[in-house]
Amino acid sequence: MLLRRLALPAGAAVLAALAALLLLAARDSAAQQLTIGNLRALDFGRFVAGSGGAITISPTGLRSRTGGVVLLNSPSTGQAMFSIGRSGNEEGKAVVISLPPNGSTLLSSGSASMAVNAFMVEPASLVSIPAGGATLSVGATLVVAPDQAPGNYTGTFSLIVNYQ
Repeated sequence: MLLRRLALPAGAAVLAALAALLLLAARDSAAQQLTIGNLRALDFGRFVAGSGGAITISPTGLRSRTGGVVLLNSPSTGQAMFSIGRSGNEEGKAVVISLPPNGSTLLSSGSASMAVNAFMVEPASLVSIPAGGATLSVGATLVVAPDQAPGNYTGTFSLIVNYQ
């Protein structure tokens, strides 16, 4: 039985590491007034690769599969969540959210890897960040090869948030 798990770590012990993984684009002085915090890691859960396929985690946390992948019970499975805040009086500025393109994010376990594609975010756009901040939920699709090597696959992805 082949079991896989993707967990982009969460918790107090790894927040410093996650902070280094989050990318806050600072293209003008207003962009430097944004803050991003990691609330929850993206976790595809445990599964059996079988003949291969894909696992999708929606921005609402729903997990689904295609192909021969068999999903196993995984209580920690879910979407990534980020808090977005602003300081100062930057009301009314549009916000652009950018996620990784297909083919740019890999999860690895030793020499084996799997691609993470089709990143999606809710809300898909923000007219502005309210004074109390906002929460972004991120989902994606994990591409599983037939007979994918077992392991604990981990990786990182960038979330870019810009004022316009």
